[in-house]
Amino acid sequence: MVSGQASVKSELNKKTNSMDEKLVNAWLAFQSTTLQGVTESLSLLIAPDEKTYRQAATWPQNIQPNPSLTTAAEKAISEKRCLLWSHQATSDESGTPLDVLACPLTVNGQVVGAAAFGISSRAQSLQKVAMLQLHSGAKWFEAMSQQRLASSKEQLINLVELVASSLEHENFKAAATDVATELAGRFACKRVSIGFLRGNILKVDAISHSASFDIKSNLVHAINDTMHECLDQAATIIYPAPEDGSYQVTRAHAGLAALNGVGSLCTVPLSANGKIIGALLFERSADRPFKAKDVEQLEQIGLLIGSVLDMRYREDRPLARKTWDSITMFFSRLVGPSHLRLKAAVSLALAVFTFLALASNDFRIVSDAVLEPTVLRAIVAPQNGYIADAHVRAGDIVRRGDVLLTLDDKDLLLEQRQFIGQSEQYRKEYRSALAGYDRVQVAIIKARIQQAEAQLALVNKQLARTRLSAPIDGLVVMGDLSQSLGSPVERGEVLFEVAPLESYRAVIKSDERDIGYIKAGQQGRLTLAGMPNKPIPLKVERITPVTIAEEGRNYFRIEAVMDLQSDLLRPGMEGVAKIEVGRRKLIWIWSRRLVNWLRLWTWAKLP
Repeated sequence: MVSGQASVKSELNKKTNSMDEKLVNAWLAFQSTTLQGVTESLSLLIAPDEKTYRQAATWPQNIQPNPSLTTAAEKAISEKRCLLWSHQATSDESGTPLDVLACPLTVNGQVVGAAAFGISSRAQSLQKVAMLQLHSGAKWFEAMSQQRLASSKEQLINLVELVASSLEHENFKAAATDVATELAGRFACKRVSIGFLRGNILKVDAISHSASFDIKSNLVHAINDTMHECLDQAATIIYPAPEDGSYQVTRAHAGLAALNGVGSLCTVPLSANGKIIGALLFERSADRPFKAKDVEQLEQIGLLIGSVLDMRYREDRPLARKTWDSITMFFSRLVGPSHLRLKAAVSLALAVFTFLALASNDFRIVSDAVLEPTVLRAIVAPQNGYIADAHVRAGDIVRRGDVLLTLDDKDLLLEQRQFIGQSEQYRKEYRSALAGYDRVQVAIIKARIQQAEAQLALVNKQLARTRLSAPIDGLVVMGDLSQSLGSPVERGEVLFEVAPLESYRAVIKSDERDIGYIKAGQQGRLTLAGMPNKPIPLKVERITPVTIAEEGRNYFRIEAVMDLQSDLLRPGMEGVAKIEVGRRKLIWIWSRRLVNWLRLWTWAKLP
């Protein structure tokens, strides 16, 4: 519809410009012959950019006007008033002095141009008479222009109302019938018919004032033949033909007029996107022939209404028909003489598809990966207590035996002194009982000594456990208690985790859609974000048969050993791993997920 409106607008602009020039030519010639003593004249019109002027007409025609006339016309436009210059020009033929008259041309109060006249030099009173005549002529020009603009507005209103009539219906048949009925009423026609091409066959789709009609009737056949006669000649046909018109074949038109008893016919082609798609047939009585003004307006309607109705017809087609028409249009463009870009695009697509179908490449499963230590030693609190001092924190490298944490031992030291004192006291009592040969007391005191020594040994062991040491050489990967001095800890609480520096494995998160391609023993490469320029070879060691749900997807944990150990590696480093599966066709590699999804979707939908 937009393209149809644009084409109608351009046609109206062309015709308006041509009418401007015709009107200015006629008016200038009339004024030049009416004013006495005019030797030459010209008219200027303001260009569409409103910054320049164009010469619309000269009198006599095809002459080179005097520069003084051009200057006077431009000044009349800029000052918006009539001008009189005495003795400002000379006649080229006789050399006699000329007066220059200039007057602006207005339409609806807006200056649209100006006219300048070179007249023979005369007295001041006669100059005023010539100025009055020129001023009256300018008023006549304005009146004629307003009449022409009113006619153009009426045509535009007709077009807009017809478009509104065609758009207010949901289906093509009703829209076409409403438009035909509306046209019949506006142009006083006995009948208006609309026909559209279906391929190479024209079909009568709508007849005014008729919701339905018999397509096999003689009248419809005659209308169809009449429209075909118009489409075959690709031009508007008027019957009876005007005397000054070009020769056209009107045999079918004459047959329809005789069959239906109408005396005047006009058939206008309908066009859309630069192609003829149908025809409009207007029928009147013999006493109302189609005039040139009517034909011009009907042609403008055909330019616009064809695109609008064609759009409604295409929207009203069944889905299967739309699909078939799209496929047919695509292949017609593909094998036709034009549409070079489409042919190039299709050829390139075929070449790419052929290459992908024949070429092979290594198929790799790409997944996210993270480094984990193969051994992870946990340092836990051996007993309840309080943190006295933290010597390391996460990220520090430690050696075996290095003290990591010291617990508060004040209470244990007091208990140690207590049990040492008790032990010494029991020993004195033991010696006294032994000297007195008191066997019963000796046995009792001996048991107490053993109990005190056992408690002392326990306290000594607890004191030894207040110093937590590193069990291996490695890196502290977890634990920062430097901000928790004096905090209590419970027995069994994990305080630090230490991982060896030279023993790592890659943990790969493989999407469940790819797990079927991965097997133990497959080779691959790992590129870490911290070492992007140094890929690390790896080998799949173990596939954990347990899924991990993350971000709405399921992943399998795959453990792989690396052939490279470096001091730059640290636990928790992330990267991308590519596992080599084997050689596959490129088209299979790029389309496998889509194909698998379609298979799953089809299986789920089928009963």
